[in-house]
Formats: sequence, structure tokens, C-alpha cells
Amino acid sequence: MNMTIPGARVIDVRTSLPRHKTLRYGLRKLTDIRSAAMHHSATKSGSPEAFASYHVVKNGWPGIAYHFVIQKDGVIYWCNDPETISYHVGNSNRHALGICLVGDFRTQQPTAAQLESANHIIQHLQVQIPTMKQVFGHQEYPGYAWKNCPAFPMGTFRTNYSQFLQKAVGKVDKPKQVPVAIKLNEVLLPVAGFLQEGLSMLPVRAVANAAGGKVEWIEQTKDVRVNGKDLNEKVISGSAYAPARELATALGLQIEWDQATKTVRMMKGSVSK
Repeated sequence: MNMTIPGARVIDVRTSLPRHKTLRYGLRKLTDIRSAAMHHSATKSGSPEAFASYHVVKNGWPGIAYHFVIQKDGVIYWCNDPETISYHVGNSNRHALGICLVGDFRTQQPTAAQLESANHIIQHLQVQIPTMKQVFGHQEYPGYAWKNCPAFPMGTFRTNYSQFLQKAVGKVDKPKQVPVAIKLNEVLLPVAGFLQEGLSMLPVRAVANAAGGKVEWIEQTKDVRVNGKDLNEKVISGSAYAPARELATALGLQIEWDQATKTVRMMKGSVSK
């Protein structure tokens, strides 16, 4: 993974940190990652080496818990590959990537340099890992409501991050959306999707309901599932849209694209050409 980030300094310490003699963390696909988990070290100072030693010697873990550690001067330390399933948010470890800011924010405040670097690293990772759509604080994960971590207001952090993205991307870069018609078993649905950068996005709930599928909203991670399958959805004005082929697969449907009429056709069994 390319970790050259304009505006931020990244130091790779993956191979130099203390590791357990025999234990190793499990691995995942990048597409398993759904969110970034924000932590504070709960120490007034510290280093990746010190945290790794504590996690290995005191906790008996395979290695450091975090994927990235951000010092007070804004320097980012790369500690684990994103594919590593490290221990930092319990049962959510498989789908979360851990970012720790050095400091005890129960009595201190994150530095401006730390927050800026956090914005840079999250933006960079979301480009390289499109499934990492959400950013949560440690205490926002299931089972951790009791834990005051990262001890700074995540609502404010997410608002500031959104403003950071708007400045970084710019309004002129918003891709044009082309309306897409949807046919299910040759019946035209009274809803539309859109074509953006060559990808057909369809309204999840409307299509799933019409096809008899089960839609679940996972509040903790802000994810949508259809028939138990995770989708790479986008939430627009309160409605979830997912790639047509992903949605069709979750619903057990065949799919065909009609370029002339800008129509997605979905049917049970094979679709005639």
C-alpha cells in the first residue's frame, strides 16, 4: 500500500516494533475493513515502541494494537498493515482499523497537528480502502460505551473532517449523475438509480423490497446488509444506494445493462441477450 501522503509525514515502523515470540495476528482482506476506530493512548506521552512493549509483555498480545499512531507533532507512525486484525475494539476488530493519537484527552487536548494528520491519514485510507466509509470513536463500538476513549467529541471530529474533505476535494470535482431505469422481471420499477463514473447505483431498500429481499440497517457501523450480505453502499439524502451487480448478487438475481435505454434489468435465472 502506498503511504506517501501530501501534507503529512509517515514513518514505517512495522518491522521494528516489539512482537510476541510465537503469537501472530490474523489477516483479512482490505474489503473487510468498514471503519476507522479513533483512540487516545490515555498517557500524557508515549511512542509506538512503548505501546507495543506494553501490549506484548503486559497483555500477551501478538503485537501493538494500533495500525497507526500519531504523535503530538503530527508525525504518523505506520505500525501494522491494514490487513492485520489487531486487538483494539473487541468483537469489531475484523472490520475496524485502529488509529491512536498520543495523549490523555481526559485532561489534555489533541494538538492541531495531530488532528490535521488524522484527517490526512483517514482521507488517504478511504481512497485506497473504499469500504472504510465510517469513522468512530472507540466508545462508539458495541460493548465499549463505558470507555472514555478517545475522550474528545467524535461528532465535532467528523464535522471537521467533512469540512476538510470539502476543501481537499473541491466542489468542482463532483461527478455527474445520469438517471438509470430499473426493471425487475421485465416490470419497470417506480424508482430510479443513477450512473456515476461508469457504475450503476440502485436504491437498496426499494429494489430489495420489490425482489422480496431482507434489508438490515446496522446502526453501530452505519452499514446496510441485504440477505445478510454487506454492500459497498453510499447514503445520499438518507437513502442507501449500492452497485447494481452487488445488489443483484445479494438478491440472487441475474443482471443485464441496456446501454441504449440506460436501464438495469434484473431477473431470476438467466437474462436473455
